[in-house]
Amino acid sequence: MTTRFGVFAFLGLIAGVVAICLRVRDLRHSRRERGLEKAVRERTEELERERLRETSRSRILEMMLSNEPLGAVLDHVADLVTAETPGSICAILLRQRERIHVATAPGAPAGMVEALQAPHALPFEVWKGAAEFFSPAIDPAWKGFFGRLTGPAPSVIRSRPIGTSGQPLGALVVFDREVPSPEAARVLEDAPRLARIAIEHSRFYDHLNFQAHHDNLTGLPNRALFERRLAEAVYEAKNANRRAAVLSIDLDRFKQINDTMGHRIGDLFLANVADRLRRTIRPGDTVGRIGGDEFCIILGNIAAAAEAEAVADRLLSVARQPVIIEGRSLIASVSIGVAVYPDDGLEAEELERDADAALYCAKGLGRDRVQVFSTHNIALDRVRMGQELKRALRDRLYTVHYQPKVDADGGFAGMEALVRLNHPELGQIPPNDFIPMAEESGLIIPLGAWVLDEVCRQIIAWKDVGLGLLPVAVNVSPVQICRPDFAADVEECLRRRGVPPQFIELELTESLLIGSGEETQKQMRYLRSLGIRFSIDDFGTGYSSLSYLHRLQVDAIKLDRSFVKSIDTDDAARRLVQAMIGVAEGLGLSVIAEGVETEAQRQVLIAAGCPTMQGYLFSRPQPADEMERYLRRSRASVSDDLRRIEKAVLHDLAPLEVVGGV
Repeated sequence: MTTRFGVFAFLGLIAGVVAICLRVRDLRHSRRERGLEKAVRERTEELERERLRETSRSRILEMMLSNEPLGAVLDHVADLVTAETPGSICAILLRQRERIHVATAPGAPAGMVEALQAPHALPFEVWKGAAEFFSPAIDPAWKGFFGRLTGPAPSVIRSRPIGTSGQPLGALVVFDREVPSPEAARVLEDAPRLARIAIEHSRFYDHLNFQAHHDNLTGLPNRALFERRLAEAVYEAKNANRRAAVLSIDLDRFKQINDTMGHRIGDLFLANVADRLRRTIRPGDTVGRIGGDEFCIILGNIAAAAEAEAVADRLLSVARQPVIIEGRSLIASVSIGVAVYPDDGLEAEELERDADAALYCAKGLGRDRVQVFSTHNIALDRVRMGQELKRALRDRLYTVHYQPKVDADGGFAGMEALVRLNHPELGQIPPNDFIPMAEESGLIIPLGAWVLDEVCRQIIAWKDVGLGLLPVAVNVSPVQICRPDFAADVEECLRRRGVPPQFIELELTESLLIGSGEETQKQMRYLRSLGIRFSIDDFGTGYSSLSYLHRLQVDAIKLDRSFVKSIDTDDAARRLVQAMIGVAEGLGLSVIAEGVETEAQRQVLIAAGCPTMQGYLFSRPQPADEMERYLRRSRASVSDDLRRIEKAVLHDLAPLEVVGGV
């Protein structure tokens, strides 16, 4: 019995031991599971924090690439630091000469920002290297900061210089309530590098942006920035129902300074004048260098045009003061044109154009003066017309009209090309108004080249629709034919368009007979050798000379309409026309009578032996499409001379094979 009881006790003991072992095993397993779960959770949280850090870094770099404001980028850098230690404050400071600028300090009290910006408030260690201050409130180095600080004082201050310790761009300072974790310390090492990249990128971008919108010599806004600000000023004036003004300024005789003293002195002089202009205007106004010695000023928010004129007078006085450069006293003056919104224009471009027109008028009136734009100023009208003529050529506002010539029997004998300008704002501008101005400005050269090219294009277009080759006379200015490359340009145009030279006649003015030099005669001889014909326009109104007619070897003369007008009522006019026709026949020249308007005039001209005429009696000058309808109606009555020319050119002469040069 005792033995049995002992056995049972032993077995119970063993069972208890086993149970204890199993319990211990279960506890160890549970602890391992909890430890593993904790490790997994901590690792997951760490990975998530690292992911958030990486996302923040990527966002910061994206903001830099997008050229977002530096303050916004640095806000994100500060947030990256404070995300590791909730409740902390991160301030990024920039050194600007002797002053401290708080670029960002999210969540910082106003008193802390003011204390940071106070002179000598921060210890020099902040700018020299990594620093940790664990009892800053009692640290003598922080006495200046804490003496100005209001509110709770931080327990720990950590700082890192941004950039090199020799020349730091700034510093990153973190204010903590407690000692930060090691991970927060690691982030603090990364943040200054991101801040440095952001600051350097921002400064580089600002430098490029400044160069793109400012003049290198004077530092003033260039044309692009000036025009943008002018548009903004006009917009603001319109909304505020106020006035704004544009002053166009040009240095008088600046070229003499450059030519006599060199470009270096000229540049120094320009920089000095630019500085004077900048110091004379109000802080909110804009002065820009448009190019060379040209400046423009925007005066915004003025009450009356008299204010702009007063500023211009003040600028005039300032510019007259001597400029001392390297011991030399230079005296110059300026001419100023003024245009005011909305009196002189409602758009920025219009104001700038009117100010330029007023400027050129001031220069034309003797320089060293102010000229206010006026729509009734004759001199300004001429300047404005010159500008509109250039604009018309650029915008293709010119057209070519054609007036037919007829022979004594009424047969079609060719036509004259006449340029027309129908301006969208100024309306139809007569040739007598714009041709002289085009000659004065030199615009007649590109305009004349365009007219000849358009005529040649139209000749081939008419040929392609079955009208055959038709001769066209084109007016040529002395300004054109006096150019050494005129003949070569004409020949190249004919070759490019495929027009035989025999179908082009160049009409010259009588003044060319007297003023032509050897170069002009040389070009005329070469063009005649190609087959091009020449005629003298408005014959009898100038200083005609038979010897010049013979020397230049023209092919025809055109009797001026002033003789034709009274030919049927004035015996003297009739005898004069008969004499000119007789002289022309004796020299072997053709005669064309212009301005024939009545049947009586036509009959007298036929009786006088005039072979060819043109005028309103037969047709007004008309666009190419209307001329085509006229040609289709009159094609059956083409003159014998025209048929003979066309046959000779197409079958015998091969004019496009002519080679050589002037």
